[in-house]
Amino acid sequence: MPEWYQRWDCLCLQTDQESREEFLRDSQPFIRHVASRVCLRNLEWGRDEELSEALIAFNEALEHFEPERGVPFLAYARLLIKRRLIDYHRRQRAAQASLPLEREEVAQAVELHLSLPDFIVREQNRERAAEIAEYAAELAAYGLKFADLVAASPKHRDTRETLQRAARVLAQEPELWRQVEEKNKIPLQALAHKSGIHPKTLERGRRYILAVALLIAHHNNYVYLREYVLPGARGIGQ
Repeated sequence: MPEWYQRWDCLCLQTDQESREEFLRDSQPFIRHVASRVCLRNLEWGRDEELSEALIAFNEALEHFEPERGVPFLAYARLLIKRRLIDYHRRQRAAQASLPLEREEVAQAVELHLSLPDFIVREQNRERAAEIAEYAAELAAYGLKFADLVAASPKHRDTRETLQRAARVLAQEPELWRQVEEKNKIPLQALAHKSGIHPKTLERGRRYILAVALLIAHHNNYVYLREYVLPGARGIGQ
């Protein structure tokens, strides 16, 4: 559900219970995605206790989020989910000595002497680096380099916004994105038809469109990079 959080206002979510409950429901795919990656297995609502722990952490992120600190909300929430799951597995391991952790990284990260602020600072740096490495690998699969995103970025705002709109259409239309994944290239004519943007404009901006579309299509993985490339996508705390 790309861009699902943009329509929400931080203050509203912190003060209005009905809005918060609706937002938590909308956020469940993101919460499940993050928790599953931490645990290195697919988690299901109603079956896996880790998701309940992750939901609690996400709700705590809403309580304590401070937009003025400049950290994207989803990045902050992801860190709190990770921290809570680390603590959850620590408790499980203490209760059942034979219970293995799901992931070596989680086992290594159980450094409970670290304060939460220290943990967040350390993990922010690690996650930014991990996002860049993962994104670079994805770009390489399409014959692109990280530098292409900068080099191909339009200088004029109107052109940049037009190409970003094309990227959103490309990433959010299942049939178009299926063609990208199968053929490793943009179906320009089909995208022109769906977006109403001239094919020549799309052709000139195809590297930028594809690079941005990857961020949007895999939005749960790139919470830092998306806000760098698409600063208007902040949503909460904007």
